[in-house]
Amino acid sequence: KVVADFGCGDARLAAELAARHDVRSFDLVATAPGVVACDMARTPLATASVDAAVFCLALMGPSLWAFLAEAARVLKPGGLLKIVEVKSRFEGAGGVGAFVAGVRTMGFEAVAEDAANSMFVALDFRRTGSAPAKKRPSFAFRACVYKKR
Repeated sequence: KVVADFGCGDARLAAELAARHDVRSFDLVATAPGVVACDMARTPLATASVDAAVFCLALMGPSLWAFLAEAARVLKPGGLLKIVEVKSRFEGAGGVGAFVAGVRTMGFEAVAEDAANSMFVALDFRRTGSAPAKKRPSFAFRACVYKKR
């Protein structure tokens, strides 16, 4: 299986899954071997070439919908989209439901939501094959708030 790790950081996912999957790692800056530095809205992947796309704490800034449109482009129909984000980023932004509704307009169906962790929400979607809506959703994440410990 081919996995695209968007916003991969130091490519830990690739290191963990290397024995079982072909992980392609993308980030704005290449900080580790195997990481492709690029705009995550324009990766060098072929259309419908990926079985799973992962965004783990990677949907930053105003380009989040362009990033998800790129995931829709590269995922095979039926492909898995996994998103993990900090719970507090959904507060005051319409909540998890508003985000999920936006992702649905990008050509995905919601499969699973796990909010059991006190800090993070994990969301799974399947690529439906329908084209992403031309008008991008209005949902925007709240900035991360870091607390001194």
